Amino acid sequence: MKNLNLAILGILILAQIAVPFSMIQNRENVLRNGEVFRFKTQPIDPADPFQGRYVRLGFDNNFVPCSKKDNEDLAYKMPIYALLETGEDGFAHFAGWSLEKPKEGHYLKTRYLGRPWNRNKNTFRIDLSFNRYYMDEAKAPRAEILVRESTRSTNCWANVRILDGKALIEDVFAEGQSLRDLAEEKE
Repeated sequence: MKNLNLAILGILILAQIAVPFSMIQNRENVLRNGEVFRFKTQPIDPADPFQGRYVRLGFDNNFVPCSKKDNEDLAYKMPIYALLETGEDGFAHFAGWSLEKPKEGHYLKTRYLGRPWNRNKNTFRIDLSFNRYYMDEAKAPRAEILVRESTRSTNCWANVRILDGKALIEDVFAEGQSLRDLAEEKE
């Protein structure tokens, strides 16, 4: 009985170590091996008492083209795959969507959020999960001000790494410079 209890305790300890390690490993894999896409941004700067300061980013392009008939069977927050392309301007845009995981090309696993009320009716909105850029507590407010000023001139974007449908923000740029570098310069 004592050996069984020790074995169960050992398994629980291993599980508690393995789960966070696996989560970290998955994120690192996306950052190391993912393809870089640039997305134009619109910032907001909230604070999360449990996760710290961050720059919340809104994105200009969270719409997927479709015909009116295409999305009749889609339900709110239904998982889909949004197909990515890079435009002539160097920024990413969504070129289409699929219910099945694409066998080739770049894609983002996301959710359907419905048709926009104030935009082209041949599109629908999707959920972009990479909308928080975490920073040092002291630097985040300055960084958000810099991003807000840069977005007015539409010169702000995020480099997002995408691999196998998963996405992580690698860096945010304002006026062509890394947000981390700009926030440090202003100290």
